[in-house]
Parts: sequence; C-alpha cells; structure tokens
Amino acid sequence: MKRITHIISIVLFMAILFGFSVAFVALPDKTYSENENRNLQTFPEITWDRLMDGSFSSDINVYFADQFPLRDLFVSAKALSELTLLKGENDGVLLGEKDTLAVRTFSMFKDRLTRTDGMDLYYKETVQKQLGILNNYAANCTVPVHAVIPPRVLDMAADSFRYPSDISVSLLGELDIVSPDVLVPVADMLKGKYTSGEYVYYRTDHHWTTLGAYYAYCEIMKSFGMESSIISKEKFEVEVVSEEFYGTTWSKGGFRFVDPDTMEFWSLGNEKDFVTTIGDRSFEGFYDRSYLDKKDKYSAFISGTNDVTLVQSVLEEERPVLLLPKDSFANSLVPFLAQHFDLVLVNMANRMTDISSYIQTYSADRVLIVWNMENLVTSGNLGNIK
Repeated sequence: MKRITHIISIVLFMAILFGFSVAFVALPDKTYSENENRNLQTFPEITWDRLMDGSFSSDINVYFADQFPLRDLFVSAKALSELTLLKGENDGVLLGEKDTLAVRTFSMFKDRLTRTDGMDLYYKETVQKQLGILNNYAANCTVPVHAVIPPRVLDMAADSFRYPSDISVSLLGELDIVSPDVLVPVADMLKGKYTSGEYVYYRTDHHWTTLGAYYAYCEIMKSFGMESSIISKEKFEVEVVSEEFYGTTWSKGGFRFVDPDTMEFWSLGNEKDFVTTIGDRSFEGFYDRSYLDKKDKYSAFISGTNDVTLVQSVLEEERPVLLLPKDSFANSLVPFLAQHFDLVLVNMANRMTDISSYIQTYSADRVLIVWNMENLVTSGNLGNIK
C-alpha cells in the first residue's frame, strides 16, 4: 500500500509538472496585463552581445515570471502565505491600517547604466542633482515655472504601516533644495489631510483621489498668486462613477481580500464648454467613460496618459496657456485647472523633456511640472529638462 501511495504521488507530481510545461509552451504569450496595467515581457531577442552582457538572462527570467500559467492565482496564494507568517507585505507591497497598500521597494535610478532592483533606499546624489536642475531651469526660463511633486503612499501615509519612516522623512526633506518660488508645497498638506481621516489617496493605487487632486489644485493656485480665483469645493457636483476600482498596487501585492476603492468625478456642469484632443481624436469635457468598464479606471481622466493632450475651452475667449510636463498624477488635476487655463499636457515619462520647445510651440504662458516622488527616485527624466 505504501508503495502504491508513493507511485500515485510521483504520478500526480509529474502530471502537474508536465501540465504546466505544456501550458507554458502551448499558450500564446500575453503582451499586456490589464490586471497589473503594464506590458508583459515577451520572449527576448537572442544575440551574442545580450548573452555576454547578461541582459538576455535578466529578460528571460522576467519572461518566465510574466508568462507563467495561472500567475495571478499563485501571486494571491503567496500573499496569503506571507500574511500567515506575519510578514505584513508581499512582493514589496505593504499592507497597512484600513487595508491601505503601499509599494515599499522600487527599481532605483542612479544613472543611465545603473539601476538597483528591490530597493527601499534612494540615491541621494541623484535626487539632489535632478532637483538642482529643476531649480536652474526655473531660474532661467522665459515664463514662470512651478513644480508639484506628490509624495508616494509610503511617504504620505507612513504611520499606517509597521515600517520605519526614516527613509520617507529623509526623501521628503530633499525637496527643501527646490526654491519656494518653484515648489508647490503639497506633501505636508496631504499628510495632514490623510492623518485627519480624509480620503486623499486611494488605498489600492498609488494616485491621489479626486479630493486629493482638488486640494493640490488649491495649493497650485496659491503658488500662482491666484488664490482669489480658487473654486470652492461646495460648487462642484460629486458623482461616484465606480465603487469597484482596484489600482496597480492591489494588482502587484496580490492581497485579493482588500476591498476596492471609490472613484469620483467632480463637475461644475460645464463640460460641454471644453474639448480634449489627443492626436486626431477629440471628445467633449475631461472624462473618457469607456475606461470605467475596464480595470484601468484611472485612465477615465482625460483618456489616460498620452504623449501630448490638449484641453481647451470652445468658448470664444482669450485664456492663458498652461504647459504641464507631467506624469499621470496630473490627469485628475485637469478638471480643476481647465477652469482657468487652456492646457497642454506633455508626457514627461516618455522622455519628452524639452520643455522650452513646447513653450515656444504652444505659446505657453506658464509651466507646471507634475512629477511624483516615485518617478523622481526611479527615473532620471526630471534631470533631462531643458
């Protein structure tokens, strides 16, 4: 009987192993994960140079991880096992109070040839260099330049996690390098709002909520010297457009038991007075509601991140032009800033950093750089502005 049990165990193990092997080979490669909102690694190119420098080995490891059958199921199982062991995190994602999720480890940027994966420290000199370049650019630009650097969830909600906050405090302190005439101070304000219980950041995503974006808009207008033009919160009609928003942090961490976020659109009822243009495509107002039926619901704000997006009034009136070299945090600022400016949004995450040329092309009157803290430490793009 014991021999039969061993044979059955071996057969089952071999069957599972064989089944996964066949599935891995038979199933077509996926190029995009809607659940994680990112491109997946396809089979990497094999060349002698890539074999010698190790890049093929690195990419093939990512390929196997990305294309593994039932990958999402195994990620969730691993997350539960990590919690059972009282680790409080999985795959570099922390689980905090009120089921708040925050990415802890990042691929930190040092220079064009050097990145360090799985790192919760940051390269101090690299961050300081980029912020210094921002200062110099703003001092010599032909139009006023301001910058918003939203904190990471890990920085803004540090007290929610059983994790030392020293690194976050140090990183936020680096912002003191930036001239107060340039930096729009949002970090301390958002931390205060969060601590008092306001819903300013999503629990399952790295972005601020519409309420958080509104508070940032108020600080931006103050920095512009336009405080008297701020539209009060009470004038907006708040529409709950989804109670089933699961963000990218939720996807990465695998904590499937965490409840979804709520997403809101704020409206003054005048969306018909604006048009959003992306290449040859245009739509009325600021929202692309087709994304509300998808996993990537945050892209409902101005139809996601594109290379160049124009948001303009259709009324016959002269309005100042605001250029926004930005990442996706700027998308939910649009419904507020568009009430005062015609907007030109440029995807700086795609290395579109020649700000001066965009100022000239679009006759911009003012520049607002929106570049969140995660991008500051994981990308050198801010240091490439000119």
